[in-house]
Amino acid sequence: MVCALADGPARWNHGEPHLMGSHNMDKQTDPRWQQAKASLEIPVRFAETDLMGVVHHAAYIVWFEAGRVAWMEAAGMPYTEIAATGHHFAVTGIHAEYRAAAHFGDTVRVTTWLAGLRSRFVRFEYAIHNTADETLLATGSSEHICVDLDGRMAKIPPQVVERLQAGAQRLAALARQEE
Repeated sequence: MVCALADGPARWNHGEPHLMGSHNMDKQTDPRWQQAKASLEIPVRFAETDLMGVVHHAAYIVWFEAGRVAWMEAAGMPYTEIAATGHHFAVTGIHAEYRAAAHFGDTVRVTTWLAGLRSRFVRFEYAIHNTADETLLATGSSEHICVDLDGRMAKIPPQVVERLQAGAQRLAALARQEE
């Protein structure tokens, strides 16, 4: 379930959307998490481009998703294990800012990090670079609400929260070691 409202992302209440507005996830963000990044390199496929060989804007959203899945894997909390708890993270909002074009034949690097975590919500941020020259192509974010198998808003299970936090801390520690 996805709902886009002009005034902000939707929040689900027993399967019905209502305006959530700004829930200020930043208050729940550990600043060290911004160092907790995972990256994924993706070759640009011909199918992702237009007649001029320029990547279509929708491909960046798909790349954000691939980056998010890679971050979850790197953090030790794959989506399959969240689903095994009877929960999913439904997208409630997504934002992208395009800065430069990618082209067929390029390879892009999607860097993802956890930007917010609350009892029912999670937020990820993204940066996409061209690997050839490190040009920043796009930045973005996605917000998610935890839902049960019936699509009702639910609290993120404590073991999932703990593993996400531990994974973010581990990824941040690895980043500090590489500096």
